[in-house]
Amino acid sequence: MINPLTRCVQEYAAPPYATLRASDIAPALRAAIDELTLDLNSIEDDLEDAEADLLTWEAVMDRLEIIDDPLDRLWRVVNHLCSVMNSAELRAAQAELQKEVLEIQNRRAQSPIMFRAITALRANATQWKDYTLEQQRIITRAIQAATLSGVALVDKTRFNAIHLRLTQLTSAFTNNLLDSVKHWSLIVHDKRQLDGLPTSTLARCAQVRPNSLPCNAVADGGATPTDGPWKLSLDPSVFASVLKYCTNRGIRAQIWHAYVTKTAISPCDNMPIIAEMLELRHEKAKLLGFSSFAELSLASKMAPSVATVDTLVASLQSKALPVARKELAALQAFALVHGQSDPIESYDSFYWAEKMRQTNYQLDDEALKLYFPLPRVLAGLFSLVERLFGVHIEAANDGKEAETWHPDVLVFNMVARDDDEPVVLAQFFLDLFSRPGLKKHNCWIDVAASRSQVLAYPVRIPLFCLMADLSPPVDATSPCLLSFTDVQNVFTSVGFGLRIALTAANYTASSRATGVEWDIVNVPGDFLAQFCFDRATMRMVSGHVETGETLPDAMFDQLVAARRFRAATALLGQLRRAALDMELYHRYDPSSPGKETLAQVYHRISSEFTVVPLMADDRHFCSLQHTFAGDYAAGYYSYMWSEMLATDAYAAFDEAPSMEEWTALGRRYKETMMALVGTMDPADVFERFRGRQPDPDALLKHHGLLHP
Repeated sequence: MINPLTRCVQEYAAPPYATLRASDIAPALRAAIDELTLDLNSIEDDLEDAEADLLTWEAVMDRLEIIDDPLDRLWRVVNHLCSVMNSAELRAAQAELQKEVLEIQNRRAQSPIMFRAITALRANATQWKDYTLEQQRIITRAIQAATLSGVALVDKTRFNAIHLRLTQLTSAFTNNLLDSVKHWSLIVHDKRQLDGLPTSTLARCAQVRPNSLPCNAVADGGATPTDGPWKLSLDPSVFASVLKYCTNRGIRAQIWHAYVTKTAISPCDNMPIIAEMLELRHEKAKLLGFSSFAELSLASKMAPSVATVDTLVASLQSKALPVARKELAALQAFALVHGQSDPIESYDSFYWAEKMRQTNYQLDDEALKLYFPLPRVLAGLFSLVERLFGVHIEAANDGKEAETWHPDVLVFNMVARDDDEPVVLAQFFLDLFSRPGLKKHNCWIDVAASRSQVLAYPVRIPLFCLMADLSPPVDATSPCLLSFTDVQNVFTSVGFGLRIALTAANYTASSRATGVEWDIVNVPGDFLAQFCFDRATMRMVSGHVETGETLPDAMFDQLVAARRFRAATALLGQLRRAALDMELYHRYDPSSPGKETLAQVYHRISSEFTVVPLMADDRHFCSLQHTFAGDYAAGYYSYMWSEMLATDAYAAFDEAPSMEEWTALGRRYKETMMALVGTMDPADVFERFRGRQPDPDALLKHHGLLHP
């Protein structure tokens, strides 16, 4: 019997997410490693004595793309499953293969023979002028990637040991973060202690649903929403609801304290992991000739220097901080009028902000949810995508049921409709619901296969997975109703996928998720989410769960009016993470005697960006996966960089004088920001769309800190 993981590569099929067993992973990965080893030996033999002037793109770059693909695809399957259906068996399989995968990947990245061949392609002026912009960019970035991977180091032993250890620490950090959600709960028997919580939250807290069941499965737990008992947890949907709605200040304080300390205490303590990560990344940067890891990180990004990032953060902070102080004063005054004379603490802010928002804008989140049943939201969102980009999204139906890793996961095709004949552009999985302890938090994309004209004829279409963390329905009879924030998150998720699906790139080096500078990776998601504040779009995605009525104009107007409610405070939260990121990776020296502790650095930076003091033992930085265990290490500022570009791009649609121009803009955005990003300099792509360079004030305007 053929290993299902091996078969998916041999047949260019979708991964066997449902039938894959943990025991299949090691044999399939080791076979792929052996194959890559033989291929590397062969290509090095061919290139070692080849005359530089006779080397061609096909002999070097196309061949590398072909031999890289099998192992890359298989390892992506393993890492994806660990992020969406984490288990002890998957963790063990990942840990067992990690060293072997890294060793062969390091050999490939650090091959001096292949590096000489790629640099020879760059040096051949005659061939260079005949390359496309995409090919030129791929060669340039490949030379840089090899350099940053240590190809020029005489002794690579320590560098590779650091690489392996950082990979192991990343897995440990992520596993601690997943497990920490399971290690805290609070059972409440007296309903009066939970006064203010919506019925939907009480129902969720009264139900214990095994994560392996689909979202509409009914659990037999004995508890009821009316009589309890209720189990509070750090499940994001429960945690956020308690902070926003529970009148019991003591309960809010307990759950907030659990949240900000969950990964700083045994058995999920990330503090020593972070300390070692900082030391190793600092050492890695030094080996490559950089003064800090931040400088190493920025070498491959749009931002030219640490000073540029510092200036961006400081400029935004200077605008946001005075406004945030006024926002706090207004909130404190509101709380005083409504019964709280004590100063607002960190666990009070969400509660009083929600009360004030309801009072000022007459917005009721529970009433809003009734207008956003999930099927209507998806149908409306897909209609928007078709209107903007001429791309139809439909349920995948190719004669067989696609394998998914969970019963809730949906599978769709993206089909081009602008052409005479419909053409499938991409296929994607949509995994919308949270699974605390099993699935990572937040919205993200995992690409299973990137577009390539080398790996299939006429083209291998992209296959990718979109993840969000919506609250699932509590039982089989309840509809899935989304909050307005949930709607924005769904838009963001689909936006991530559109860049992968609509790229015009011909090679995986350009079409994959990492084929663009990390500063702009969030632009597609941020851009699409802007349409949630477009009246016509809201009519498309809303429909009352009982009557089908679209969202009333009055409610939409209130949503728009509340859009910038406490916007300065929210922006400061992002700036604080960006500043901490740069502080730790550029100015903090982990080996310096008498240095500040990590907690002291965190509290010092936080004091510059918060208007409400942190709890004394707040250690939330130990949960910042993006900064320590993701791709945003020394790059967290990228969130704001992407948001600036996305809001500036969307402003063109607000300026469109007619629906015809609006539709034409959608096609132009598709043909530039979707199709060309990855194939040429992103600043040039933006200028092709907007007719100018980005407006640096776009972000301030977006947050209401600078009037247009």
